[in-house]
Amino acid sequence: MKSNRRFYFAVGHLFLFAVLVASPFPAAWSANEFQDCPSCPVMVNLPAGSFLMGTAIDDRLTDPRTGKPATNDGPQHKVSIDNPFAVGKYEITVDQFAAFVAATGYQTTGPCMEFSPEASFNISEDVDWDRPGFEQTGNAPVGCVSFFDARAYIAWLKDTTGENYRLPSEAEWEYAARAGSTGPYHWGDDRMQVCTYANVRSAGAHTISKRQLESDRIDGFPCDDGMPLWSPTGNFEPNDFGLHDVQGNTWEWVADCNHKDYVGAPTDGSAWRDETDSKDGCQFGVIRGGSYLNLVERSSVTVRAGRPQTGRATNMGFRVTRGGGTGNLVAPLASEESVTGPGLAAFAESDDVGARLFSDNCSACHMIPTAYRGIYGKDQVSVETTIRTGGNSVMSMPEFGELLTDEEISALAEFVRALNGWE
Repeated sequence: MKSNRRFYFAVGHLFLFAVLVASPFPAAWSANEFQDCPSCPVMVNLPAGSFLMGTAIDDRLTDPRTGKPATNDGPQHKVSIDNPFAVGKYEITVDQFAAFVAATGYQTTGPCMEFSPEASFNISEDVDWDRPGFEQTGNAPVGCVSFFDARAYIAWLKDTTGENYRLPSEAEWEYAARAGSTGPYHWGDDRMQVCTYANVRSAGAHTISKRQLESDRIDGFPCDDGMPLWSPTGNFEPNDFGLHDVQGNTWEWVADCNHKDYVGAPTDGSAWRDETDSKDGCQFGVIRGGSYLNLVERSSVTVRAGRPQTGRATNMGFRVTRGGGTGNLVAPLASEESVTGPGLAAFAESDDVGARLFSDNCSACHMIPTAYRGIYGKDQVSVETTIRTGGNSVMSMPEFGELLTDEEISALAEFVRALNGWE
């Protein structure tokens, strides 16, 4: 009997050794979960470690919006995260955000971008996190939340638990999403496996643009996940860290300001802020991971997009982080009220066509009406092109050329240039 016990004991240890060798991280990390309160997010402890952030030039995926390789996810660079930290196992859900709203009376403000019109989009006050324009349940990932909404939820979570919750830095987010992988997707290089691991664009999804509609018709999809819109959190297989929906479902806010690429990015895992953020906040923030409206190529572990921190969209949510950190991860940020400039209400009442167009359309595109800093180019043609085509390598938005006429785009560009003194 003793010999049998020794035999099974030895076999068990050999099996455990094999598991540890096969995985880039100790198995204990994937099972080390906790929850600080019944309505709090389930958290997963992650180890310290190093990884290559971004995409190698030879591995860059074609951006389906432009037909060209993406350039804002390079150059690839090594990042070392020295302190263990915890990340939400799931994206924050409707029920979790509702608990925060019920406890605090918090109210989101401003319009939200939704995509139910065929081959277009709409910026509307009629949709919000609890009424996105389609049916959803409490375990859906919350959408229509701005960077400031996410931060308000986190402030309540910190007060409720006494723990250091925060948004992840962009580097922490990618480290967590990759879970030791080195390719464009956390499960490997085969896009055909996406329906096992991620809720991305599939048959029946709302259409972002006419170009997307044409791509759906001609190119189709690698598979059908049966979820044309949101899916319940945790519905798809997790990555090797045990995290669900790091690709697809909803885009996720991170703590960083947006930059056109990784030239000069921190290598210690800290958030990359703007030098002026203590006064004005970021001109644009960053969202990661793609969504149920984006193709698998647009929902990789390296894809990144710039968005105004006051911007909201039905496919934009967030995931929280706790503990760890180094450098500028929890730097004080300007309040929403201090960065919204003169307010858009005044423009809505103007007799100027461009001002009214700005009020109706740009509230979901720009946080500080008078602080664009010429990021698009200041001449009339450059501003018109950016509005028409949906941004550039720094800022990507839906193409307003599909929503506005040429005359309206011209008037809007003239107003933006006059507002900023670019005449």
